[in-house]
Amino acid sequence: MKTRKLVVLATFMTMFVTIAVHAQDLTGLDIIRKTHEVPEPTSSSVTATLVIHSKKGNEKTRQVIMKSKDYGDVTKEVIVFISPKDVAGVGYLMFDYPEAADGSKKDGDNWLYMPAMKKTKRIASSGTEAEGSFMGTDFTYEDMGERAISKDNYTLLGTESVDGVSCYKVKCESISRSESDPDRIVYLGVDDYLLYKCEFYDRHGNLHRVLTCSDIEYIDGYACTKVMKMENVQSGTWSRITMSDVVYNTDAIDDNIFTVTALEQGRIR
Repeated sequence: MKTRKLVVLATFMTMFVTIAVHAQDLTGLDIIRKTHEVPEPTSSSVTATLVIHSKKGNEKTRQVIMKSKDYGDVTKEVIVFISPKDVAGVGYLMFDYPEAADGSKKDGDNWLYMPAMKKTKRIASSGTEAEGSFMGTDFTYEDMGERAISKDNYTLLGTESVDGVSCYKVKCESISRSESDPDRIVYLGVDDYLLYKCEFYDRHGNLHRVLTCSDIEYIDGYACTKVMKMENVQSGTWSRITMSDVVYNTDAIDDNIFTVTALEQGRIR
């Protein structure tokens, strides 16, 4: 038994050294670039439950549908609230553009439709407006989109386990120090480069929010994060998105739903 324990220990140490050496071969920027190489479906249709937890412990539950489609030169995504009644019909449309080889990236186009006001509003993809709360949650409008690699500087801090998964720990420092949370530490799987956790730090270097990603499963060969929870450690609130009815690469998504007109006419189901 003692010999077996020594063999197991030796095997573990070999694995640890291998991971450490591999981490030394990669820079923080290399690892971030690899996350953008993870295969993604060309389209998706998802039903999700959104829970908003207040500081006093009260909870609000929202049902939403999310649909997206990659057109090559732009990825279009729409999020529509379907219940309860007071938020039904609220929609958010996003056009996200790929990052060019030189690191430049066109700002995304975003629209928020509020049926109670019968009004559609353009939402900036960066700045104070983008950093605002998305529909009263602990997620921001900026969290909903894809962040350009060129916006940050990256430092590999080592490896750390997150819920039993070995992750690269990479510090991302915003080049623009005017952001409300200019620094983030992301935890990316050593084996799959998926996001398992992200810590957001404010301008004073204090931890502001923590995103945890769990229940990751593969659907038709693509990784799907079924649960995302954003906790605001400073306010004591949190918001959780739970995915269900996930369908990838479906031909059933009509191109015409990715329009402001479709939002305003309530045609997205």
